[in-house]
Amino acid sequence: MSVGTDGPRGHMEMVWQMALAGREAQAALAEASPGRLAQAVRFAAGELRARSDGVARANAEDLEAAADSGLPPALVSRLGFDRQKALRRADVLDEIAAIPSPLWRSDVVRTLDNGLRAGKLRCPMGVIAMVYEARPHVTLNAGALCLRTANAAILKGGSEVARTNEFLGHLWHRALDRAGLPTAAVQVMNLPGREAVEGLVSAAGYVDLIIPRGGKALIEAVSRAATVPVIKHFAGNCHVYVDRDADINRAVDICVDGKTLMPEVCNATESVVVAEQSASDFMPALCTAMASRGVEVRGCPQAREHCPAVAAASEEDFAAEYLDLILSVKVVETLDEAIEHINRYGSHHTDSIVSPSQQRIARFVRAVDSAVVLSNASTMFCDGNTLGMGAEIGISTDKLHARGPMGMEELTTCKWVISGDGQVMG
Repeated sequence: MSVGTDGPRGHMEMVWQMALAGREAQAALAEASPGRLAQAVRFAAGELRARSDGVARANAEDLEAAADSGLPPALVSRLGFDRQKALRRADVLDEIAAIPSPLWRSDVVRTLDNGLRAGKLRCPMGVIAMVYEARPHVTLNAGALCLRTANAAILKGGSEVARTNEFLGHLWHRALDRAGLPTAAVQVMNLPGREAVEGLVSAAGYVDLIIPRGGKALIEAVSRAATVPVIKHFAGNCHVYVDRDADINRAVDICVDGKTLMPEVCNATESVVVAEQSASDFMPALCTAMASRGVEVRGCPQAREHCPAVAAASEEDFAAEYLDLILSVKVVETLDEAIEHINRYGSHHTDSIVSPSQQRIARFVRAVDSAVVLSNASTMFCDGNTLGMGAEIGISTDKLHARGPMGMEELTTCKWVISGDGQVMG
């Protein structure tokens, strides 16, 4: 059937056509062996290596257009996907292909008194749509993770890298065709306008899950409009708490790594909370280290007493996701006060404690209400690849179904399977 794409109505019809094609493709994926799905991802890695120059050229055109449109230089740089990045991403695809599949695994198997055997079987979610304002690598990561779990993927990236994503969509098409799988299993949507997103989020019965990834405004808009289940990733206002008796050098290293390694990512350290007992030694060392790396530190009055060069922090600073070389600091008297501050101002994303006390670490882990809690380690380690997932499709700050970095396991659901030999209830 031919479907027009002129105007909002045409866009909406095209979205529904893609959703229907995804539904049909997913039925075929569910019949394919995990090995065949992994082979398709390996084919995608090979296609990416063979065409790394082509994707780099498409990306260069996107970056030039983005710069001409007035997009801030820092954001333009973040959207870059040159040949070296493409080759590194091909390695990631191979890693995803090598991870054991969670599909069709039986969990919680038990034999009942009447002889019935019951268990939960891991199975695909169905059709997963992603709407994202992120680097082009998401198009590859999301496609691979969905494919490995026999989910069809509809990927709606930002218009700023439309050429890059279109090129990657053709790459997925070639890889799926080589593997003998439906090419609609991974679809890249480049339709402009909000009507395309509205069509995805209202496609109940065809789309099983929406994952928005980007700024708070995008995620809130998708969540408000969706009639399809949504897994959300809100702001990443991540903390490091420096406990009393903490090793000062270790604490400074952890804070510097969390703030400066990749300040633009959601698990970057945005705020440091420090125990009063450690502040006199820690604050000067922290301020010196941050200043040497171009970080602006904003602190509470107690923090400024220990380091007068620190700018005054406002209430908004403690709740801010800067995504920049800015850091807020709060001095507290007790562990309970630190926990209260983090739960109040944080985004329930990723928080860390630096402490020699296992008892106090255990208290922090129990009481801090975040998706990821670390001890004596940088917030940078909240990462799907680091945690053995190959990559992540996002970091969920929801509490239902998935929380924290989402890999293949989190893209599956389950069905109860009950086996008998003639049992009847009556």
